[in-house]
Amino acid sequence: MANSLDYVGGWVHLRPDRMIGLPFLKPLYEPGPYDYTNGMVLFITYRCDEAALRECLPRELEPLEGNYVAMTFFVWPEVTGMGPHSFSMPVVPVRYGDFEGSWIPYLFTSTDRSLACYREVQGWPAELGSVELTEAQGRVRARVTRNGREIMAATAEVSGEVGELAEFPPVILYKEIPSIDGTGLDVATFLTSTSKFTNVAFRNGMGTLAFTDPGEHPIARLKAMEIVGASFGSMDDHYPETIRLLDPLG
Repeated sequence: MANSLDYVGGWVHLRPDRMIGLPFLKPLYEPGPYDYTNGMVLFITYRCDEAALRECLPRELEPLEGNYVAMTFFVWPEVTGMGPHSFSMPVVPVRYGDFEGSWIPYLFTSTDRSLACYREVQGWPAELGSVELTEAQGRVRARVTRNGREIMAATAEVSGEVGELAEFPPVILYKEIPSIDGTGLDVATFLTSTSKFTNVAFRNGMGTLAFTDPGEHPIARLKAMEIVGASFGSMDDHYPETIRLLDPLG
């Protein structure tokens, strides 16, 4: 559109069928799907107290037998549409009716671009936090920091032999957008999504997990009763490979 003093509106054409992104002149993130490349990943798998799990689950979800949690630590040097970032999250195996998936009650991510994308697009429960992950001669160390304090730390010792990575079930997401006047919700729905993992190379072993200085953050309630195992390695991820509506709440 020509720059005309006779035109009184703005020049940004908003379309309901195509994402524009905010802020208009330099959007924080691009539309997906997203390709995560050359990731470094640590999983600490453990059994958790059932009451602690139920405390962070919606009524629609039921924890699977064993009350397992996989605390995950990811460092991604290359991500399309969002740029490099790191994140950490507990993954809880659950059942939604007859459908089995995994629930993510908390997520720490290191950049404003990834935080906005995770929360606005998919409903991931993201807040700012940075993940450090290092490995030397089979000894792995990870930690999550937020606002200058170390929320949690993990260690692992893994073998030199490349092994299998346990199946990662579909993720169940709850996407909520409140109405601006605070009287209700514009969106309240359960979704499910899957990833396509490639170039997977993991080594298995045992590990530790501690919530070192969480303050009042409720993630510390998901403490480990029994460590089951640890997996460390690298992979690529195309996300989402699939995404579909499970059910609108209410």
